[in-house]
Amino acid sequence: MRRPNPTLIGAFVLGALVLAALAVIAIGGGQLFLRKQHAVIYFFNGAVTGLAVGAPVNFRGVRVGEVDDIGLQFDAKTLDVRIPVYISLAPKKMQMLGGGNLSEVPFSTFIARGLRAKLAIQSMVTGTLDVELDFLPNTPAVLVSHDPGVNEIPAVKSDFDVLKDQLSQVPLRQTVEELRDTLKAVRSLAQTANEQLATTAAATRETSAALTHAVTQLQQDSSRTLAAVQKLSEDLDRQVGTLSPQLRETLATAQHALADADATLAHTAELTAPGGAARSDLDDALRNLALASQSLRDFAATIDRNPQALVTGVRNR
Repeated sequence: MRRPNPTLIGAFVLGALVLAALAVIAIGGGQLFLRKQHAVIYFFNGAVTGLAVGAPVNFRGVRVGEVDDIGLQFDAKTLDVRIPVYISLAPKKMQMLGGGNLSEVPFSTFIARGLRAKLAIQSMVTGTLDVELDFLPNTPAVLVSHDPGVNEIPAVKSDFDVLKDQLSQVPLRQTVEELRDTLKAVRSLAQTANEQLATTAAATRETSAALTHAVTQLQQDSSRTLAAVQKLSEDLDRQVGTLSPQLRETLATAQHALADADATLAHTAELTAPGGAARSDLDDALRNLALASQSLRDFAATIDRNPQALVTGVRNR
């Protein structure tokens, strides 16, 4: 039976160890030989329900580390509670532009720049939380631990805690009562509006009925008026037909009268024409009539002076 070769066995074991080391390096993303930055965050307000070891630590949405441990501390004098959350930051995720190493920058410089931490909801379905980092220079930096061996990142209230504080300041009972009063007013207004609409609808129906009746009456009156006008027209036609012979006879008589008037005017014109025979005879007759009238006046004057002249006669002088 051949004995195993120790050199071959040693080479095989050494190769296995190298492969295992390469696997660990590959799985660790090359971070095995990189020194991580560790820090602690103290949360005072509220609980950290939903935050677990291994939860991500993000900076503006970029994962830069994870939660290593979560503790619970009480103050010996006041029994105030604080929850330290220990995190580790991966230097590979962060780069320094312009040269240099980010790990060489003092941690206090980031705190002075406004580096703050807060809890954020990672999933609304599961309720899990993560840690969010960001620069918030307008917020106070409240530091708890004075241990120089542990970097501390000041904590600020989460958005959910801020919302709870705002809601706690809202007078909910007064708001609910005002809302109830508003709903009552809206209900009353709606009821009044419905009643007014019903009244308006009834008035509209009455108006429509009256208008329909008036239109029907107007149509009937118009029909009667048209019939009366037609009858009057027929009566006028008959009267005009009856009066037509009389009018013609009257016109004929008028024409004869006009002819006689023309003849009379012609004779009158002949009598009055100067130099005409009829005019000469008329002048002689008028002169004789004037002489006769003068003699008659003289005889009347004589009788007036001497009435006996009727018996004795008139003597010529």
